[in-house]
Amino acid sequence: MKINLPPSLKKLTNKLTGEQWALLLTAVLLVFVNSIAITKELPIIPLLTGGAVLVYLLIFHVDWVMYLMAFVTPFSIALEFKEYKLGLSFPSEIVMIAVTFLFLCRLIYDLSIDRKLLRHPISIAIFVYLAWMFMTCLTSEIPVVSIKFWLSKIWFTTACYWMAIQLIKDDNRNLLRYFTCYAVALAIVVLITSVKHAMSGFDSNYAHWVMSPFYNDHTAYGAVLAFFVPITGCCFFLPKNNVFHKIFYAALTAIMLMGLYLSYSRAAWISFVVALGVLVVLKLRIKLSWLVAAGLVFGTAFYIYADDILYKMSRNSQDSSGNLTEQLQSMSNITTDASNVERLNRWESAFGMIRERPVVGWGPGTYQFVYAPFQKSQFKTIITTDFGDGGNAHSEYIGPCAESGIVGMLTVFALLFCSLYTGIRTYNHAHNPTRRLFCLMMTLALVTYFVHGTLNNFLDTDKLSLPFWGAFAVITVMSLKPDTEPDAVSTAPQKP
Repeated sequence: MKINLPPSLKKLTNKLTGEQWALLLTAVLLVFVNSIAITKELPIIPLLTGGAVLVYLLIFHVDWVMYLMAFVTPFSIALEFKEYKLGLSFPSEIVMIAVTFLFLCRLIYDLSIDRKLLRHPISIAIFVYLAWMFMTCLTSEIPVVSIKFWLSKIWFTTACYWMAIQLIKDDNRNLLRYFTCYAVALAIVVLITSVKHAMSGFDSNYAHWVMSPFYNDHTAYGAVLAFFVPITGCCFFLPKNNVFHKIFYAALTAIMLMGLYLSYSRAAWISFVVALGVLVVLKLRIKLSWLVAAGLVFGTAFYIYADDILYKMSRNSQDSSGNLTEQLQSMSNITTDASNVERLNRWESAFGMIRERPVVGWGPGTYQFVYAPFQKSQFKTIITTDFGDGGNAHSEYIGPCAESGIVGMLTVFALLFCSLYTGIRTYNHAHNPTRRLFCLMMTLALVTYFVHGTLNNFLDTDKLSLPFWGAFAVITVMSLKPDTEPDAVSTAPQKP
């Protein structure tokens, strides 16, 4: 019996080569076999299939692997092996490890890195950051935990910084695809979370964990949303965007803002407001000397009236709630708000650890396993734990100081200074509008994270590490591009 195909489909099948037909038939066969395996509850077959597909893509389509890595990260699930004090985010970290292995193999055989990249201040800051962390692994209280923590930093920085640079350095459109893949996946997570949250009547207590299993709590969820609002918002203004792309990025930004509000993360809200302030400063070209003077005045006033400020804070009894005004008021409650007092508990414990080992610290990644004896009774709350299951030091600066000593904290500040200085300087001196916009979006995104980092730290997770180190990669590449380069980037397809 002869089957009459539609003309368009017939034309498409005639264009397929023998290799493409083989790939298509293989894909259909794999879908069929894995469908049966899932119904028969045989997970080993889908896992082997996924591994085989990943190997194929690593060999023939590395760029697809990078996009896949960005897309699956928001959906990844944390797997914990408490008996070994280890954890892994699946499948994102599997992909990151595979990409790191590929990068190292190519580096040995055929990949040469531009010396300008190796000598770039941001790259040097990363080298120093990782080198000192490795040194403190050797003196760690729990070496197994520290080595694993350091190795995770290696695959985070390799896959999300060095490989991201290789992806975007020759074509800015790859940059857009990479971050858009993460943004689209994140938007899907926001929609799922918002629907679940709506079913509870938008209960503020429910908001603390409704984003699980994709994000472990509302602070990490809020942090990544605050990070991506500047990115999707700036993408709306890209030159040569057509109407569809403007609507697309406007919709993404609206979804991110909705998720940010419903996250009830006070630190995320503050970080977003500070980023808006930095945007105003950059647009108005306010002099640095004026900002320094304002900072000195503010700091002096705080020092003079510190006792009065602390007294007022001690009398604030407003706890966290679903009301926006009350939620903001609770930020200064250091007496009855369990979240705030527990944060003080973590910081005080970290300071005790720092006083005992100020040079090399207790070892990367060990804080949550060793801080319990340093807790003081006046800071303990109903959410205090002694079993290493309550998270870390809640600071991107105090935590590294407790784990890797004062030098470890200084390496984090070096990352902060190099990235923001390079991003702002490139933005101010670049004439290419696309280059300026990329620097602006990544600088503002990093501002949100560095501000949030005073109250929480998430760089030990894949969820924040991928966009964080990716932003570093973008700023590095943009700072090295010649300003005479034509503005060829567009989300719309280019005409031949």
